[in-house]
Parts: sequence; C-alpha cells; structure tokens
Amino acid sequence: MSSTDKYGIDSHKLKYHPDRVADYLKTGDTAPVYVEISPTAFCNHRCVFCHYNYIGHEGKFEKGRMLKLVEELAEAGTRSIVFAGIGEPLLNPETIPAVLRAKELGIDVGMSTNGALLKPEYAQALADTLTWIRFSFNGSTPEEYAKIHHTQPEDFEKVLGNITMLANERARKNSSITIGMQYILLSDNLGGIEQLIRKVRDTGADYFSMKHFYEHEKNTMTCSAINDEQEKMLAELSAKYTDKKFSAILRSRENLNRKRIYDKCHGLPFIVYIRENGDVYTCFSYQHDENTVLGNINKTTFGEVWSSERKKMAVSYINNKIIKNNCQPNCRHHQINNYLWELKNPTLEHINFI
Repeated sequence: MSSTDKYGIDSHKLKYHPDRVADYLKTGDTAPVYVEISPTAFCNHRCVFCHYNYIGHEGKFEKGRMLKLVEELAEAGTRSIVFAGIGEPLLNPETIPAVLRAKELGIDVGMSTNGALLKPEYAQALADTLTWIRFSFNGSTPEEYAKIHHTQPEDFEKVLGNITMLANERARKNSSITIGMQYILLSDNLGGIEQLIRKVRDTGADYFSMKHFYEHEKNTMTCSAINDEQEKMLAELSAKYTDKKFSAILRSRENLNRKRIYDKCHGLPFIVYIRENGDVYTCFSYQHDENTVLGNINKTTFGEVWSSERKKMAVSYINNKIIKNNCQPNCRHHQINNYLWELKNPTLEHINFI
C-alpha cells in the first residue's frame, strides 16, 4: 500500500472481518460484507473512458424496490453499501431515502458521484449519513473536463463548488464524512493536474486519488494510458501535496497486472454488485455474460438469490471459465484473493508455531 494512502484503496480490509473469513474457510461461502447498488443507468455525463458505456444508460430500480432491498441486505448481514454503478445515483429520487434507511439499519454507506447534481438539501443529508463520498472528476481545466465528461465546461467549477459546499456542511455539523476525488489518468488530461490538486485541496476535500486507466474488452471508446515519465511526475506530486490534512494518492500500476497466483476466485462471496435492472453479480467486469448473473431481486428477495442454485452455477462458471482465461485487470476481488489464497495455501512452513 502506498505510504500516502491511509484509506487502503489499493489494498483490502478483509482481515478486519475474521468471522466472515472463518465462515468462508469452513463452508466455502459467507454473507457479503460489501454491496454496491446501481440506482439508475441514466447518467448526465458520458465519460469517454466509462466501462459502462457499452451497456447503455437507460433504466432504473423499480419504485420502492431499493428501500426494501436495503432492508434485505441488512437482514443478510451486509456491513457496507455503496451507491454508484452504471449511472449517476443522484438521478434516482429514491437514492437519498435509501442512504438514510441503510444508515438507520446500522450499515456503513458510501457514494460515488460526478457531483453536478449535488443540491444543498442533499449535502445536508449526506453529511449526516455517509462514511465517504467520492467525486468522479477527470479534467484539469473546464475545457478538458467538458471534453472527457461530454458535458458543459460550466460543470467544472460547479462541481468544485459543490464539494466546497459539502465540506462546509461537514464542518457545520461536525460530521466525520470523508470527501475524496477520483481522477482517471489519461495521456491528455495531465497538463493542469498540479493546479487542480491545489484547487481540490482548497475545497476542503480529504484526498485526490489518481487512478490508472485500463481497457475493458467491451469498451468502444479509445483512451491512452500514461507513460513512465508521466508516472514519475505524478509520484512527485503525490509526495509534494500529501500531509496530515490532505492526501494526493497515486494508485499502484501493479493493479493492471493480469497475472494471478490463485486459480479460483475466493473473493466472490464478499463483494456483490446489484444492477438497476435487479440483476445480481459478484464478478463486476463480466456483466455482458449472462452466465455470471446470480439471480434477480425483482423476481425474488436477496436472501433467496444468495441461497439459490443459480448463484452456485454462476460462481462455478466464473471459476471454471473466466478465472482460467482472462480476468479483468484492476479487479476488486484481486487483493482479497491474494489474502485468502495465502490462508488456504500457506507459503510458510510450520504455521502452527505462531
């Protein structure tokens, strides 16, 4: 983990859930710790690198279903929910009520958003309830931002203003919400990045995370990754702008490595993704393959999906077809898999001599 990354963005936190790990090691399954919900596929932006463009941006949760789903996830033992997904979560009017309900039920809640639709009343509610919020922001000037996000240049300052508004609301409420920005690194969006880091720091945000672009086999957009010289420059900026109050995090390039020490995805039960159409996945990158769908919560409850034969078939398919052929780089399960593989296949001798 990077010395500037106190949030463990490139690592994993499964070691803090030994009960779930014990369940998995004993039975081969457990209740999910983390669930991501996509409240809607509609989006007010069309970022050029978005891996969801191939799916299309239409459709949202059936009315009332998301609130009930949150209750089902709490009953199943889910410990965190992130509202993000294919589209912009704030386009669904039921997202804020679902956030509030999840918090009431004792679930930690996060959100990823482009931030253009963040109203003052939303900021008040989110400052009270979210553990963290991450703004997707991917241009260092208004013109560059508009080109990459396929939006108006005015959204650049608008979103920075909304981040400031949320930071001020946090201070007013003495809230503990963590406010961050994620920036996808492309060869042509680095010209003003140092000035942008300073702007983000001045909004009151806690971190600026620089994430490497990686290709998805279904993404029809063409983007260019950064080179070694640009990587070095970004590492210097990370060190320069990281202190006790603010982190400039350069994420690891190692996440782009497709090599795997494991031959089975042990992380599948721990992380779940639920689409706005009700489909349930645990392999995020293969939504184009219907064999990876665990079930649909518009047809049944989450608990019934989780105990279904369809789920077992999907997990078997992932382990026998996808893992052995071509896992997506930067997979969310990767570091969890490394950890669990070592537990199941220890490289040290005499492990009982602790």
